[in-house]
Amino acid sequence: MKVNELIQTACEDLGRVGDGETVSGDLGASCEGLLNRAITELNQDGYIAVTKREHDIVAAGRIYFRVLEVGEALPPNTINSEPPDSVSDVARKVGIRWMRLRGMEISDIRAVTSGGLPQAWTYQTTTETAPSGKTRQVGVIDMNGTSPAEMRVFVREKIPAYRIGDTIYLSDLYRNLILYALEVRICKKYKLYSYLDQAQADLLAAKDSIDTNKLANAPDVSDASLSGSYLDSYYDGLGGVGY
Repeated sequence: MKVNELIQTACEDLGRVGDGETVSGDLGASCEGLLNRAITELNQDGYIAVTKREHDIVAAGRIYFRVLEVGEALPPNTINSEPPDSVSDVARKVGIRWMRLRGMEISDIRAVTSGGLPQAWTYQTTTETAPSGKTRQVGVIDMNGTSPAEMRVFVREKIPAYRIGDTIYLSDLYRNLILYALEVRICKKYKLYSYLDQAQADLLAAKDSIDTNKLANAPDVSDASLSGSYLDSYYDGLGGVGY
């Protein structure tokens, strides 16, 4: 799908331009920014499944996402990657399976942090000074246990910023989702309240469609299913499940 076609369709739907009239100038630049913000929000909310990635790492207490400079040694607990838009799951390896940790607020994590194995996590971004002296963004997963453990992190990577002439290389499944999210933002910015209810209803329907697709194709954190196995009690005890 092409950025200019999405913007053109949205503006025609909302009466910002007439049929056959090309979106350009300040309106085009404004819609470009609105489109990028709409896509970022959809990605952060988990609607764009193509950006989901996983990272395995042995870590203790915290996991960092940072892009290392040339020649910079890999610090402990670090994944050499841009900080993701969001973290959807964190799991700890217990025997032959992966046990999901519970997401918590940062204040709650710090209140219950111990020297044991982690059971919960939270994610936030900050900045730091790189060895070159430049400022760089860092993503930080805080966990409530400081003992080293083999971890698996599921993230939603950032989507690049798009310009008017760009092509968005996503499945057509996402076309209506992105289009209606853009229309909602255009309605709000330009106070097109007579169109807003319909745009929001269309967006909700598109999100419902994506949710149905996600349920049918949802990734599983576990490498092995132990449901009903005689090893369940052993691995639950080892992992602190129920304690």
